[in-house]
Amino acid sequence: MSKWKEAVINRIEQRSPTVRSFWVALPDREKLEFQPGQFLTLDLPISERRRERWRSYSIASPPNESNEAELCIVQLPGGKGTAYLFEEAEPGTRVMTKEPGGVFTLPDRPLEYDVVMVCTGTGVAPFRSMLLQRLPHETRHFHLIYGSRTPADILYREEFERLAEEFPHFTYSVALSRERPTEAPTFEVADGYVHQLYERDYAEPRPDVRFYLCGWSQMVDEARARLLKMGYREEQVILELYG
Repeated sequence: MSKWKEAVINRIEQRSPTVRSFWVALPDREKLEFQPGQFLTLDLPISERRRERWRSYSIASPPNESNEAELCIVQLPGGKGTAYLFEEAEPGTRVMTKEPGGVFTLPDRPLEYDVVMVCTGTGVAPFRSMLLQRLPHETRHFHLIYGSRTPADILYREEFERLAEEFPHFTYSVALSRERPTEAPTFEVADGYVHQLYERDYAEPRPDVRFYLCGWSQMVDEARARLLKMGYREEQVILELYG
């Protein structure tokens, strides 16, 4: 059984009107070992019942030489966990955590297929970790399809724009459901939702592509159903649900 360890929130940064990044460090080590796509589970002081205190958040930062991980967290209306993190937690706050967990990861060998990452909101967190680690070392194509409401809600926008300029094998597309950007972006912007983008670009089923889906369960469930209906196989669609 995994043992709980003390962690400390080193810093907090506002990412969008409803999202903050929390950098969490494990003081018991010099380096935090994890695979991009994994998460940390925090034990927050929000209930007397142990399991009601647990909240899991994907790691948004890539593995590095530090003992720190960035967690990208959206404030949920009525959510006790995010109410504590947004209203009470501050740099220096200590919480309990476990070792990183989860199997929503890329193979640890060179990829033999293209990767299409479909996400909404903070579901982009594990993909950011994967891209920052793998893009410099892969030759297969990565396509990030990100869904948001407004331009102000787009997370890590400038970073993904930079990656698209730096790596020819990375494509960055955004679907906005409520408001378009006022300035001309350097990436593709579509009105509506993520589904129209992957249905257009991958309409003809291919054996050499995998779809990684992450975000709210309604989007993930719908995307999975649509991809299977398009002719893709179960093993080509990998899921991570956010509520």
